[in-house]
Amino acid sequence: MDKVISDGVKKGQHIYHILKTHNLDVSSSTVYRHIRKEYLSITPIDLARAVKFKERRKSKLPSIPKEAKKGRSYEDFQNYLALKQLDSWLEMDTVLGRMGGKVLLTFNLSFCNFIFARLLDNKTALEVTKHLYDIKNTLHQADKDFFQLFPVILTDNGGEFARVDDIEMDVRGESKLFFCEPNRSDLKGRIEKNHTLIRDILPKGTSFDNLTQEDINLVCSHVNSVKRAALNGKSAYELFAFTYGEEIPKLLGISKIPAEDVCQSSKLLQHKI
Repeated sequence: MDKVISDGVKKGQHIYHILKTHNLDVSSSTVYRHIRKEYLSITPIDLARAVKFKERRKSKLPSIPKEAKKGRSYEDFQNYLALKQLDSWLEMDTVLGRMGGKVLLTFNLSFCNFIFARLLDNKTALEVTKHLYDIKNTLHQADKDFFQLFPVILTDNGGEFARVDDIEMDVRGESKLFFCEPNRSDLKGRIEKNHTLIRDILPKGTSFDNLTQEDINLVCSHVNSVKRAALNGKSAYELFAFTYGEEIPKLLGISKIPAEDVCQSSKLLQHKI
């Protein structure tokens, strides 16, 4: 057991992921306790860091017009889910690199925490809609529709999401966009939680300027391949692919990483950051 756990930790994997990958019949708390008592060959300092994703200061972007928010409040969101009998939605947010540099536009599907992202040159409404168009067009070329896969989008009040009509519009239909209450990032807590896994690989303060979209796809692929207690030991990729098939993840730039090869630390892109 010591070798299996030590090898996994050296790859940047979290303890729970290692235990589930190798079907080890021991709890995470027991392993952590053994590490603290020096029963294993690794030490606490070897463990992948649990980076906390603190609420960031908002950039001074143009605010979303009040008119655009009509019918798109969080209460409207809850009512819409009930009306349409939907139990899943897409959460949308941004993750900052260094000030003034590239940022990530992130998307998280609520029922399984499957995440995908796009690398933006800057945090503007134009960049957001441009990359959303690219995603929708990629799906459309494969005879898939973004609005059918993700009929409801929940995001915050950031000015980068001000182009409401462009965000909602798809080739053959539209997704419905809703906004959280101001200063309530907890209302889209699933994507915020997934951001902590991204930050394991891209710590706060890391510049994204040298990264490519392929790098971001790799990061999200590793995050989606992590075994999770909240998913009964399954990965987000497994649940998403079971529901939608293997083609959709591929179209979104996501691939399945073998459990033994999952890396949850900055070692994954150490040649770039």
